[in-house]
This record gives sequence, structure tokens and C-alpha cells, in this order.
Amino acid sequence: MELYLIRHTAPAVAKGVCYGQTDVPLAETAERDIQIAVAPLPRFDQVYSSPAQRCLRLAKDLAHRDECPLILAPELQELHFGEWEQLPWARIPREHSDPWAADTWNRAPPGGETEQALWTRVASWYGRSQPLSVARCAVVAHGGSLRVLRCLILGQPVEERWSWSLNWGEHARFELA
Repeated sequence: MELYLIRHTAPAVAKGVCYGQTDVPLAETAERDIQIAVAPLPRFDQVYSSPAQRCLRLAKDLAHRDECPLILAPELQELHFGEWEQLPWARIPREHSDPWAADTWNRAPPGGETEQALWTRVASWYGRSQPLSVARCAVVAHGGSLRVLRCLILGQPVEERWSWSLNWGEHARFELA
């Protein structure tokens, strides 16, 4: 089975703003960006997507193009930054953000979640979705949840989650047994 991890295209967010699970719109270049992202991709039998509009727009295009099911997976949402959502990082007091940044696995922003919680919810979804019963599947999601999925697919430890990333609209292909 082939599994494609696809990161959403660029959002319309000012540089330096924390937005995690905030449902931000896509950049003005979305139509072109989505066409570029979709062009090299093969046909899929099934498409999973985070419910965020920045993921869903690309996922809908793929599902429509390939006439296949689109399944929403809330577990694939980005890390929740709680009270920091939509704040410029520069406005978050360092005495709050520095301890969090030193241990994102165990610490959460106020009202948000830890990376451990992100890992747990993505792993739960992945475990329930295995074995995927189609020949070729796409997952359209966020940088954080895709890093977790890659580690799970490759059997890598949590410490490896930051060793890989995808740019806006990029994809990675994995062959699953």
C-alpha cells in the first residue's frame, strides 16, 4: 500500500504569528499553489484530511479529481497552542514561552496541548486506520501531525520528530506492507 503525506499549501497568516489549530484561510495564491501540489500526485483510492480549511481545500480537490472518498480526521489537526493562538510569537512573554520551548513534549501553552498529546491523538488515529484497505491513500495535514505520522510509519522514536519536515504543498511517499 502506498501512503502519501501531503502538507497543506501556504496559509494567509502574517509571518511570526502562532496559529496551530486556528482555522486560518489559505494564501491568495491558493488556487495556483494547489494546482502545483496536485500535479505530480498519482490517483488516490482514499483521501484523509484534517478538518482545517487549509488542509481540506487541497484534500477536496484530490478526492474530486480521483472520484474517491474524503474522510475527515480531527485527530490530524495541528498542535493546539491555547491562549497563544493568533498571537505574534514576539508578544508572548519569554518567561512563558522559553520553559515551554525547552520541553514541548511535557509542557503545554496555557489552555493548549503538549506534543505528547499531539503524538497520542495522531498515533490513535493511525492505529485505528491500520491496515488501510486501499492501494493508494493520501493524508493532507499539518507539519506537526505529519512529523508524527512519519515517525510512526518508520517506527522511529519521538526524538526523531524534528529531523524531517515538508514545505507548503509538498508530499512524501511511503510504501507500507
